Amino acid sequence: MPSSYDRIMAYVAELDIIDTHEHLPPFEDQRDPALDAIQEYIMDYFNRDLRSAGLAPAELERVKREPMPLMDRWRLVAPYWELARYTGYGRALDISARGLYGLDGVQESTIEALNGALRCSHQPGHYEYVLKTKSSIVISLLDGGRPSDQRYFRNVLNLDVFVFPKTVAQVHNIEAQTGVRICSFDDWLQACEIALDLGLAEGCVALKSPLAYQRSLHYQRVPRWQAEETFVHFFDQFHFPDWLEAYIQVDKPFQDYMMHHILRLANQRGLTFQFHTGLQNGTGNLIANSNPELLSNLFLQYPDVRFDLFHIGYPYQHVLSALSKNYRNVYIDMCWAHIISPQASISAMVEWIDSVPLSKISAFGADYSFVDAVYGHQQLARENVARALACKVDEGLFDVDKACEIAKLWFYDNPMRIFQLEAKL
Repeated sequence: MPSSYDRIMAYVAELDIIDTHEHLPPFEDQRDPALDAIQEYIMDYFNRDLRSAGLAPAELERVKREPMPLMDRWRLVAPYWELARYTGYGRALDISARGLYGLDGVQESTIEALNGALRCSHQPGHYEYVLKTKSSIVISLLDGGRPSDQRYFRNVLNLDVFVFPKTVAQVHNIEAQTGVRICSFDDWLQACEIALDLGLAEGCVALKSPLAYQRSLHYQRVPRWQAEETFVHFFDQFHFPDWLEAYIQVDKPFQDYMMHHILRLANQRGLTFQFHTGLQNGTGNLIANSNPELLSNLFLQYPDVRFDLFHIGYPYQHVLSALSKNYRNVYIDMCWAHIISPQASISAMVEWIDSVPLSKISAFGADYSFVDAVYGHQQLARENVARALACKVDEGLFDVDKACEIAKLWFYDNPMRIFQLEAKL
């Protein structure tokens, strides 16, 4: 008789799913045909594991940039590739090579064939093949609020430029987009609201902030005068000639005030707000800045905002479990998580079944900027969910039928509801 995992996986493998977070080119013809298989397959996350395994940054840049023969570049990375192959990042790439092109993973004996297959994929239909035919993704939420191919994407709006502006050029761009001549702090606040409503009118389904890469997630309540005082200093840079980039520096009180302003607007509109929490891509970051616990005051102050917290907060997944249990408007988003650590994701799901209502979890977001890896990530996510649910079936908590019902909740029903997608597909 098949195991509980096999029976659940047979169901999960056929599920239509929602992808809660992507960075893909918004149109298929914007993929970069100049990238070969090595560049494409290490461009996102896997290069971080290669560096962690010992590949020198200068050597990585050679592999990415120099016009060296494919096999010469492969030999530079091969020793480190083997050391990192079994991480979540590496496993997703091997799964993609097998599932999309019928190759035995990514290795010396397959890299040239993978390169040829990748070159051939740069023609109309590859998005359809990967995202729909092979991955059964109904829709993906695309970061950035840009126009996109609506067959595959719904957009998520990022308003962080109003929280953390960096150049005078950005201010002028906001003026052009919103039609507001910014001469006062009131104008800045008005432009922010107009930008939000323009994004919603253009079909954006949620808001998103990745500012944990740049600052702490603790946004304090501050009086308006503090933020306005900082805003006045914007204009110290406006006398620069327009050919010279003029930089803006805003302090934490200004940033805090503006995040509260955006959340107030989101609260009025009953929106979902995605926050980056937990692990940060790259090296040298301050992970403590992205502890989801730092957002707790916002959960209380904006009760009609649905807070969708990214990446299971890893390595703060236990904290996120407590937050989701304690706050009605906090939700767990597993985007990126399955490739950060497959085992941590499985263990977290087992814990959440014991501690968190089943309605609080969205099981998948690939969070990639190249499409092939989406296939590998969603396959790994399906396996992880099936393994977690099988653990509870084997414990006797529920049967296989209930496990399959939960899988559908996590992969499809919950994100459909959390992001109010029913009327937008």
